[in-house]
Amino acid sequence: MASRPVSSQQSSTASQFDLAVLGADDPLGGAVLQILGEREIAVGRLFPLTMRDPEASVVYRGQDWPCEPAEGFDFSQAQALLVTSRSAAALRLSRDIRVRHPTLPVMTLDGIHPAPAVAVSRVLKTLAALGGGIATADAFVALPTAVAGQDGVEELATQSRGLFNMESPEPEVFPLQIAFNLVPHGATGDVPSYEGHLAETSAKLAADAAFSVVWAPLFFGAAAALHARTQRPLDVQSLRDALRHRDGITLMEAELPAGTPTPATDAQGSEAVFVSRIRVDGVLARIWLVFDPIQMEAAQLATAVENWIDKPASSMLT
Repeated sequence: MASRPVSSQQSSTASQFDLAVLGADDPLGGAVLQILGEREIAVGRLFPLTMRDPEASVVYRGQDWPCEPAEGFDFSQAQALLVTSRSAAALRLSRDIRVRHPTLPVMTLDGIHPAPAVAVSRVLKTLAALGGGIATADAFVALPTAVAGQDGVEELATQSRGLFNMESPEPEVFPLQIAFNLVPHGATGDVPSYEGHLAETSAKLAADAAFSVVWAPLFFGAAAALHARTQRPLDVQSLRDALRHRDGITLMEAELPAGTPTPATDAQGSEAVFVSRIRVDGVLARIWLVFDPIQMEAAQLATAVENWIDKPASSMLT
């Protein structure tokens, strides 16, 4: 195992804010650490914690940082806990930590807006402004396996290799075969449902929208097909112009098929929502979106840590 960087063992002189990250070796945890480093957010000691592999390591500020097993870790060493894993084990542990350390601020993914709702809401706000409001909106969302954590990514890779070798897939993370397949998200038995959570968030951010979500055989990057009806007819050129100047949206309307954004070729590593294939028929708009849910949610978590450090008296991680 690589040796731990010295700054993990002793507080930095620049900051006394010591942060534990549960699920640091999952894609979301890795993205959060990358953004914390890029923004030079003043974390003192960093404790990357794993529930998967005690030999795991992560990259932070250009260095390899060995992870510590979450089970048995002394959480009194940290001033805050960031939970970047959606696994049932991580959620159980975070609840236990809240009981054992009631004064420790704990932030889970329930404290941020889920990326699909954010992506859809960015477009719905523009549609509502041009069309006098939203009458109805429906979004079909295809999520990558990275949203289920590193175990989800590895399951897709393992099943894909196995099927080429004529082996039968053995689902563990997902309820059914994920390689070369689509699996309804609701099959995981989430309570409350992820689709319901997206609808609630969309209503808070822009307008009511109904979501249908599937797990797709993608490693990173998500896609959504959005159908929305406005209160009054839309002008397609006005809509394109408005989207082109909307913060957080990148319009890609090339005529060639290769100019259409896709999860694998455009979304990964960006906080933007890529918009294409805009079709308008009176009050009906049909739009194709791609985005990186890991990057979008990691940015929210990093901002929450930044706000906590800057305003500890008035900020709260819940």
